[in-house]
Amino acid sequence: MASFNTIEEVFQFLNEIPMFSKSGITAINLGLENISLFCDKIGNPQHNFRSIHVAGTNGKGSTCYLLEHVYRNSGFKTGLFTSPHLLRYNERFKINGKDIEDETILRFFNSYGSLIKETRLSYFEISTALAFWLFSEKKVDIAIIETGLGGRLDATNIISPLISVITSISRDHEQILGSSLKEIALEKAGIIKEGVPVVIGNIKGEALEAIEEVVEGVGTILLLSSDLDPVFKDKTIGLNTLANPIGTNFLEPVNAWNTAIVYMVIDTLKPNYPVEDSSFVHSISSFSGVPARFEKLTIDNNWYFSGSHNIDAIRSMLDGLKQIAGSKTLILSLLNDKVNVELLSLFEDFEQVFFYKMDSERAASYEDINQILSCKPITEQSYHTILKEIDTEVVIFAGSFYFYPVVKRWIVQNNF
Repeated sequence: MASFNTIEEVFQFLNEIPMFSKSGITAINLGLENISLFCDKIGNPQHNFRSIHVAGTNGKGSTCYLLEHVYRNSGFKTGLFTSPHLLRYNERFKINGKDIEDETILRFFNSYGSLIKETRLSYFEISTALAFWLFSEKKVDIAIIETGLGGRLDATNIISPLISVITSISRDHEQILGSSLKEIALEKAGIIKEGVPVVIGNIKGEALEAIEEVVEGVGTILLLSSDLDPVFKDKTIGLNTLANPIGTNFLEPVNAWNTAIVYMVIDTLKPNYPVEDSSFVHSISSFSGVPARFEKLTIDNNWYFSGSHNIDAIRSMLDGLKQIAGSKTLILSLLNDKVNVELLSLFEDFEQVFFYKMDSERAASYEDINQILSCKPITEQSYHTILKEIDTEVVIFAGSFYFYPVVKRWIVQNNF
């Protein structure tokens, strides 16, 4: 049996396993065999709790957090599994909104460390198995499970959810999921199961047609959040089922669609998971946001972080920035597979653009970016001076989620 004395030893073990952020596709086991075998040997914990399964190119993390918030505020014991983590591994797993404790992670690895090695689970498969085990152990009323990548071959796809969600379809991770929206949609639609209702966000054209084909083929019902006519205006969200718009803390209009998805999910599950409209409205209006999703970083300044790293996510971020008056500086960091003219051209209207090269083999370089988008470098040596001298009213740090811990460190250590 593998033995871990401290949580640091567990993290060291995990860090020796290839991660998608560092190694790309080689870190992924595309298939369900390993995770199925492992879970079978530990008693199939994924069958011991009720769940909601959420896939999509953009918006799935925010939708998961919103669903958890609504159900927790309505008195249900909740589990939440999302990825990647931003600052610490524990963030991926929440019970009633709180990160899993170190001791619980240690207990899982001491119980199943040898089996993890024997079945050669990937980093994400280990995390998924831990989530299933945790939610079973804690006897949650409802768990919200976010896919890692795609859907059909994603490790989370061995659950039998009450309802499935596909938030959006855009081009991202094309080397894995396919180059057309139809191919990407079919991969995401791989989470659709017989008799399990499916709620979708603002999905149209060939992507919608692909999902409709899968729905018809497996035999279930498709629920369109567009039927709720979601509207975003002046930080309020209107749905045609509610008498009045909901005042929110959101800046990005896309959150109207996320909210419509959440309403449709809770309305569908209401017979067994009752949530009153008043509780729903209160939950949405009190929701403070999701870390790294247009997160306000400082109290005194309009400094934000947005993990927008594909074209549709960037467009959504820019829509959000329109809600904030003033001149704007962009501080960007991307992985090298995101560097293209179409994406970078979206940033041309910023007063200032800086680019930071992350410490990763997959990170784009300043030279790569500057060939397409005129920008200045920002480094560990120069950031303090640059941030002190920025004179625009708004600063947006954007791009890869893996840039987030760097930015948080800069701000915390220097009291910006």
